[in-house]
Amino acid sequence: MNNQLEFNQAYWAAQPPEIRAMPGIEDQQERSKRAAELAIKGFCIDVPILVYGWDAYLVMKLRSDFGYAWVPSALQPPVSISPTLSAPGAVAYDATHPPSGSIRVSLNVQDYPPFNPPPQPTPQTPAGDNPVGLQSIATLYLSVPGETYQDGARYTDSRGTFAKHVTITPFGRTNYWEKIA
Repeated sequence: MNNQLEFNQAYWAAQPPEIRAMPGIEDQQERSKRAAELAIKGFCIDVPILVYGWDAYLVMKLRSDFGYAWVPSALQPPVSISPTLSAPGAVAYDATHPPSGSIRVSLNVQDYPPFNPPPQPTPQTPAGDNPVGLQSIATLYLSVPGETYQDGARYTDSRGTFAKHVTITPFGRTNYWEKIA
């Protein structure tokens, strides 16, 4: 297999699904808009590849040939001077200390492991076991420890019908049930 094809396959396989969907957006303006939304959410956006649609291998090869070890992502300031140059008053390019969130420049396919999203838990609660615990406040009920119903699941018992809610906060994962009927 040729290096360019192998690299491009590895590069795209290493991207999360939201990024892999970018080439499917044909309109340049819409693709730019989507890239901005993803960047704001914390995704690392490589503008020439993801927004302009340039070949990943050729972009990385060119960067490598020019001496870059990293390049800024979409929301980072540009490099002020090329790695091979120096000028009075310019901030020198530091190849050994890339800013957090910058894009690593590499043509090694081993640097692009496949993206594997976390597996979705499979409900393990045996039939007949009630996942809805004690009432907490108003229409909110606690989850029974160990229950693994998915977000949005419904459960009905003698108290009514409940909807499962899973929220992720800076303090961790919270599971609770809301009585909806």
